[in-house]
Amino acid sequence: MIQKALQYLVGLKENKTYEIDGKTYSDNLLHYIEEPIYRRNTVEFGSLDAIVKMIKTELPDYSGPVFVRITNHKRVDVITRPNKQENRMVPYTALCTDTEFREGWFEQDEAIIMLRSRFIPTEDSDYLINLVSRINNDEGVRTEDNGVSQTVVVKKGIQLAATEAVKPRLDLTPFRTFREVPQPMSEFILRLDDRGRIGLFEADGGMWKIEAKINIQTYLEKALMSEVESGSVVIMI
Repeated sequence: MIQKALQYLVGLKENKTYEIDGKTYSDNLLHYIEEPIYRRNTVEFGSLDAIVKMIKTELPDYSGPVFVRITNHKRVDVITRPNKQENRMVPYTALCTDTEFREGWFEQDEAIIMLRSRFIPTEDSDYLINLVSRINNDEGVRTEDNGVSQTVVVKKGIQLAATEAVKPRLDLTPFRTFREVPQPMSEFILRLDDRGRIGLFEADGGMWKIEAKINIQTYLEKALMSEVESGSVVIMI
């Protein structure tokens, strides 16, 4: 008890500083007390249009410009300038929540549904649908299915309905980024295995991701043209 009282009294003594060899020393411990920092919770949206509207509505609430960072082809973050404590806020984030196409092997029915629902129609996607619809499965049943109608013919073996050369590379446009912007087309390698499965593999080294980010940048610069020109919004890739 006495020891705690003495420690308390020592803590109340006047702080003194001393200059020694050009350096300032204190005979008491000092602790920096930070001011309470108000932080806005990050609000997540599923579209670019939503954060454009939020920026236009709430931009006057922020001192100085806000920075729109295109983090990747499925994420955009809005970042404020540092406050007095050098902390930044991220008030809004746009996330593309659509299921992204994944390369790999697909069964015949799965491939047709995927090409119809998750790809933008192109000449090569139509070619692939037509090709896949004429593949015989490994149970000896030949199906011709273009996603609209289907016929079934019993036949032994795995083969195409007619002998033909298969295009090894295709230009396809799956949905892989925000729907407000053009979807990037990229090259895919096509493979067929002895089980009748269809293999699609990206062949552009991920360059489509750069194109997607540029498309997002173009959309935001147009939607926030006046704010960008005034310097109150800075868009970065």
